[in-house]
Amino acid sequence: MTSPTSHPDENMSDTEAATCGLGASTTAKEQYFTSLATVAVIALLIGAAALFPTGFLSVLESIKTHVIGNLGFIFTWPAFAVSLLMVAVCFTPLGKLRFGEGPPEFHTLSWMGMLFATGMGIGLLTWGVLEPKYHTDAGQSSDMALLNAFNHWGLLAWAGYLAIGALFAHAMYNMKMTKPAEELLGNGLWSKLNLISLVVSTVIGLSLSFTYATIPIQQGLQKLLGIDFSPTLIICVLAVCAIVSSASGLKRGIKWLSNYNTLFAIILMVGVLVLTVPGDIFSTFLRLVPEYLIKYPAMATDIGIGDPARKAWLADWLYAFEAAWYGWFIFTGVFIARISKGRTLRGMVLGVMLVPTLFSCLWFVVFGVGSLSLGVDDVFALIDTIDASGILSVVLTINILLFFITSADSAGLVCEMLTVKRSRALWIIAMAALAIVVSWLGGDVYKTLLSLISVAAIPVALGIFALVIAFVIRVRRERAGTAVITNQ
Repeated sequence: MTSPTSHPDENMSDTEAATCGLGASTTAKEQYFTSLATVAVIALLIGAAALFPTGFLSVLESIKTHVIGNLGFIFTWPAFAVSLLMVAVCFTPLGKLRFGEGPPEFHTLSWMGMLFATGMGIGLLTWGVLEPKYHTDAGQSSDMALLNAFNHWGLLAWAGYLAIGALFAHAMYNMKMTKPAEELLGNGLWSKLNLISLVVSTVIGLSLSFTYATIPIQQGLQKLLGIDFSPTLIICVLAVCAIVSSASGLKRGIKWLSNYNTLFAIILMVGVLVLTVPGDIFSTFLRLVPEYLIKYPAMATDIGIGDPARKAWLADWLYAFEAAWYGWFIFTGVFIARISKGRTLRGMVLGVMLVPTLFSCLWFVVFGVGSLSLGVDDVFALIDTIDASGILSVVLTINILLFFITSADSAGLVCEMLTVKRSRALWIIAMAALAIVVSWLGGDVYKTLLSLISVAAIPVALGIFALVIAFVIRVRRERAGTAVITNQ
């Protein structure tokens, strides 16, 4: 990984580059203290979930219902405003702003593959079938089910990734900050507390990825080998794979895994498209995408005024998903900043928000319409139904595994960037431990983890807002200083 304040040799390890110059902002003692405090918070979460599972779930549900259910707009409205602002920026001279000097570090296809795999690749594999089915089982039409999926996985999600990615890219490559998350807030106590919440949310978010990978891999191995492996064993193996990948570095491990991820995902999507109802899929996509764009302002800012049932639904779905994205914004945004050196703001708007949103919509139409037409319950059932040979099932299992390794490796890298060097394996182990404990709770594991990351996102959202405000103030000060020097 290349340091934002120097130009190290390309063979420099990710750990060396990630920590290059960190002493300029915080001492090693402070970094270790922050890391230990973060580990302590994660340990408390794991202990509470393991020792008091009923009370743990009850507290999560209560916070989600009363806090997120009533104040969920603090997540959705800023993301909606950012999505409009970023589109407008494309048509202004500010769109030409370049992050760092020289050409882009990564080829465009590899760059988009990495950001897509890290941002939501494994989630789409899981929810591409599950979410439309959840909604239609609750009485919604298939069109409304897909529009809701677009709203949850489209512009609102990718706009947040873009905003944080652009902020950190400008701070690192143009403002020459080594640790923006702390420097922007003054390196004091509040910056440390904010950093702890950011890393904790990343760990919780990736524990969700462990679950996304574990359940379908367990199903796939059961169907392919006839062996029912325990979730705990699968999570441990996944953690080992992620740690091994992390040793190979960004330009080898994550980059090449992302390339294969993208290839396998396209193979799966084309397979489902061709082998189910291609005519219905194309017509639905062409009909619903314009409808989504028209309804986007109303859907994104919905707060269910005067309708308690609607408020409860928003708390379970729109607000829960958007809060979960906030939990991922820092992890994914920082990673996007890391791989976006040399790119322009306009290029990031297109590559980080608009194109991925369009692809996410296409994915939900292909897998949603395909699965609903066959009446299947999950992605493995869909693939088994359309491909008796088992080839696509193998591709799906490998794709899930690679998507997961990419996400966990990049999350470990970001946690290492935010804390201390050579700690990536520790954070991956923490993610695995939390995922194991949550898997023991039983019930709907997806919704439990979604509730957990939603609740954890409350302090993260406040921290993100503080970072954005501090960033704007710093930019204005630097521009004012530049103008004074110029006038002199």
